[in-house]
Amino acid sequence: MILVQPGVLFGQVNRQPQGDGADAGMVVGMVICYGVLILLGIIIQIFFLLTLSRCLGQVAPRNRTMEPGMVWLNLIPLFSLVWMFITIIRISESLQKEYRSRGMHADDPEFGKMTGILYMVFSLIGCGPVGLVFFIMYWVKISGYKKELMSRGGSSMDFDDDDDDRPRRRDRRDDDD
Repeated sequence: MILVQPGVLFGQVNRQPQGDGADAGMVVGMVICYGVLILLGIIIQIFFLLTLSRCLGQVAPRNRTMEPGMVWLNLIPLFSLVWMFITIIRISESLQKEYRSRGMHADDPEFGKMTGILYMVFSLIGCGPVGLVFFIMYWVKISGYKKELMSRGGSSMDFDDDDDDRPRRRDRRDDDD
């Protein structure tokens, strides 16, 4: 009897195709899962860019090679593949100028430039885990520079007017004095 019905041995007896309900549920689950992962990635990217922007905000305007708001251009898809390299290089240059003008010294003379470039290169060539390690290293490094600049001199808003070469608007209260 078993030899007559080989389908029983291989579990193919009475197998019926499932309806569209199971496939639709699986698709919805996958869409939700990918949506959560994309949203999580965007949130991480925003916090990363916020750190970069705030770090540039601690640099005196005369020492910046990039304005803090330009960091947010990295949210533009595809454009960010090139702009992130420019951002990394300009943050490094800005930090070099700021540290030199304040008479401060850093452990890394390149201020994270090579770490940031390696993060981008490994991410682009498909070495995700290695790129992730360099991404975290770069983020921690820039955050450390930001904290050090904050602790040793405050934000660029606290500098004397002599250090800030931006034009100032006269306030009516200044005229009364």
